[in-house]
Amino acid sequence: MGPPGEFPISELVARTGVPAASIHHYRRLGLLPAPRRAAANRFLYSQRHAEAVEQIRELRERHRLPLRHIAQIMNAENLDHTEVPHLTDSGEQLRNVAIQEFALRGYTEVSVAEICTQAGVAKGTFYRHYRSKQDLFFRAVEAVVDNTAEDFSASIDGQIGLSRQELTRRLAEALLPGLPIMLEVAKRSVQGQVEHAAAAQRVFWRLAERLGEALSDDPRGHRLAGALIMDAIAHIFAEGLMGRFADRPNFEDSGPSMP
Repeated sequence: MGPPGEFPISELVARTGVPAASIHHYRRLGLLPAPRRAAANRFLYSQRHAEAVEQIRELRERHRLPLRHIAQIMNAENLDHTEVPHLTDSGEQLRNVAIQEFALRGYTEVSVAEICTQAGVAKGTFYRHYRSKQDLFFRAVEAVVDNTAEDFSASIDGQIGLSRQELTRRLAEALLPGLPIMLEVAKRSVQGQVEHAAAAQRVFWRLAERLGEALSDDPRGHRLAGALIMDAIAHIFAEGLMGRFADRPNFEDSGPSMP
């Protein structure tokens, strides 16, 4: 148990009606303060988080505002700027737009110029953060892996003894938003592109390691991690054929909106 007034993400979801994946997305975009880490894989939230999530939902649903505009509003209201980080890092903006574009259009169809335009960043600034489009692509894939592992860790939230079927389902939910970009690096690996083959191997082992950490309290944890990845991907495709995942996640709010 945490201090009075603190609760796990499952309770935050119940109070607000907003899915855990959306809450994690808001936090990565700087719309929410970081939760308190109570244990390796357990994070605690407060009423302030619930109020912020409800405010975000109202601004999105009632006023139809994109997340970037909501970030500006919420930063303006947080006068000391100590708890909600401001989204001004151009490297992060470029990476967020890259994740969106690579996932939706594929590596070949996306140019550095387009990424810069959508991120609102000068092309010269791009090369202060990344050596090339390929460098940005690999960094984007790594970020997707870390986001997936973080979302999965939060979804099990210290629960022990979950069945393999349930673990597969929860990993599939965490994996779905970033799967297109992970499949993109896998595709280029299969096509014989050496650097992408090495990247694909790093991606798989990085995800397996992170999942193993999330499952560290489960005796099967590290043994299960690799198998769960394959099970979750198969689950996504099977559910997709049956229509459950027909409506793919909308990436339009991941980066700055076009004028």
